[in-house]
Amino acid sequence: MLLKDNISIEEKTLSRLLNAQDVAAALNMGLSTVYQLVERGELPSIQIGRSVRIRPEDLEKFIESKTQRQATNE
Repeated sequence: MLLKDNISIEEKTLSRLLNAQDVAAALNMGLSTVYQLVERGELPSIQIGRSVRIRPEDLEKFIESKTQRQATNE
């Protein structure tokens, strides 16, 4: 399926996906920690070949879940 500017929906979606380095920078943590979160299923990801990609909305949900957890512990 093509959009107005001849960019397919798939290409548009893939350009919005974050790689593990993007997520590590956003969370100010190490790359290995991001991979551990993905491996444990705490951070949903998409596996494309050997690459891991994270949807921005999944990263936002992850951050919100951690924020809510800390707020209830206070």
